[in-house]
This record gives sequence, C-alpha cells and structure tokens, in this order.
Amino acid sequence: MISKTFLRDVKTIHDDTHNGAAKIAQNCLIALKQECLVSSSQLTRSFLKEMIQLLLDTHPMATIGNALLPIYISLDKLISSETFRKRDPKPSIEMIFAARREQLRIGEKYTQETLIKELRDKDSILTFSHSSTVNNALLELSKEGLTDKKIYILESRPLKEGGKSARILAGAGFKNVHFGIDFAVNEFSEHAEVAVLGADMIHMDGRILNKVGSTTIAKIFNEMNKKVIIAASMSKICLRSKFEEDQGWMPNIPHRKPREVTRMKHPNLTVWNKYFEIIPAKLVSLLVLDKHKFHKPIELQLNEFIEKSKLLDQVEILQQSWKTCD
Repeated sequence: MISKTFLRDVKTIHDDTHNGAAKIAQNCLIALKQECLVSSSQLTRSFLKEMIQLLLDTHPMATIGNALLPIYISLDKLISSETFRKRDPKPSIEMIFAARREQLRIGEKYTQETLIKELRDKDSILTFSHSSTVNNALLELSKEGLTDKKIYILESRPLKEGGKSARILAGAGFKNVHFGIDFAVNEFSEHAEVAVLGADMIHMDGRILNKVGSTTIAKIFNEMNKKVIIAASMSKICLRSKFEEDQGWMPNIPHRKPREVTRMKHPNLTVWNKYFEIIPAKLVSLLVLDKHKFHKPIELQLNEFIEKSKLLDQVEILQQSWKTCD
C-alpha cells in the first residue's frame, strides 16, 4: 500500500511551478527511491506501476518518464530475480537509482558543453524564463571571462521565473544583462543575434513543448532570419508516444490555478492559465541534444537518429515489461 509520505511527495511535485524539468525529475526519483526502500519487502510490478503513474501524471514532461521508466525496467529485473526475496534488496535498489541519476547528470553535462561551443562566438543572446540547461552553459562562459556578451532575458508569466535567471546571470559577472517583460520580445529581438531556449519535452517529429511564449519568440526570430536554438538532454525526448502507440501526441497541458493570473471572479470570466505550448519543428534552427546537433529541418534528422539508436530497443523492452502482469 502506498504510504501517505509518498502521496504528499507526489502532491508537492505536482504543485512545484518554480523548478525546471531536470530538477522535478530528480525529485521524482528521490520520492520513488524512498518509497521503494521503505516498501522493499513488498515490491511488485503493480505496486511500482501505480507509484510511477502517479508521478507521470504530475507534469507533462518527458524528463519524468525518461527518468522513471528505465528505473522500472531495472527494478522489474530485480523483483523477478531468484535472490530478491532471499536477501536485503535495499543495496541493489540504491545502486539502480544512483546509476540512473548519474546517466541523467552526464546527459546534462554533454548538452551544456555542446551548447557552449555554439554560443562562444555570439555577442548577444536572448533567452526566456528559467532554463537550467541554458543558464548553466552561460555560467560556464562567464567563468571563461566572456562576460562582455549582451544577455537579453524575457520574463515568463504568471510565476516570473525569468527574474531568477536575470539575478543568476547578472551575479555571475555578465556586464550587459537586459531583463524585460515577455512582450519586450520585439524590442529585444532587434538586438540579439540568437534566441536560446530550453525544452520540457521533445517529440520524435521535432515538436517542442516549452514555456508559453516560446513560440512567439521563435516566430519573431524566424521572421528576422535569426537562429532559434533549443538545448536539452536526450532525457527530454518523448518516447512515450511509441510506448503508448499514440502517434497523434497531443500532451494534456493542464490549466493551473486561476488566482496566479488574477483575483477577479465573474460568472462571465474564464481565466486561462497554462504554462506550456508547442513550438513547431519548422521554427527551430538547431536542436542540441547531449553531444548531438540537429540542423533544420530537425524533424528528419531527429527521427532518423532515433530509429538508428538504441532508444527504440529500450521502448520495446519497456512495453514487454510494463504489460507483464504480477
């Protein structure tokens, strides 16, 4: 039986609107690990599925699924082993989670290194909201002494995460940090060479799920024949469309609390508050994933890469494992 502590953790993760996808995925791993350790003697496939599904439903982020589903495969093998009930499984559980966290960390590291190479010769860069991947790459550039770059940051509403990026980058020593409301995009785009955005989810056909406002930025930069770079680790690729055989892939983007936008109430008033939207693949000039770079048209290169990689093999293993009954 799932503990009250785990259910509280799930609610906390669901209500987390300040951290990025990578941090939220880490918190999901921590919550799942703690519950697995507490319930190690009664772990079953169905119990694992129930816990993982609760975490998957917290946010429409591929990172969560890509962090947790490989864990399920490893734990399923552990549960099915002859020695599972004969000795304490906790050390093995700890090892499984530690290995997955390290894989995710390395993916983020590779992505930042690839992005740094793209941005090193850029004099002016625009970013939006708060992407830890983009910010960490910029922080590394500041350590190299490249602090003369002009950084333009657009705020994101309603939670104002962009201010966090502005404080971090200004504090890192960049001498020309410009911070403005989201609708300053037209003004800022006149001065920035390139727009660099993170991603919460990447579909195999090249569509990107990211913070509301990202598509407007991408459209304006395309109209000005300026590059739009999306940077994310491989963990952001949404393989659940293959796993769930849902080729349409229209993620359920939930409405958040209306009071985050306004305290006004009226029977004729509907308050719209969604955090995410989809950026069409045609608007993306360059997609950075770990050590890989996909140029426009990204959808063709990305799909070919995935088909040739081992990612689909993992999906097939997951399908077989997930459909197996206890």
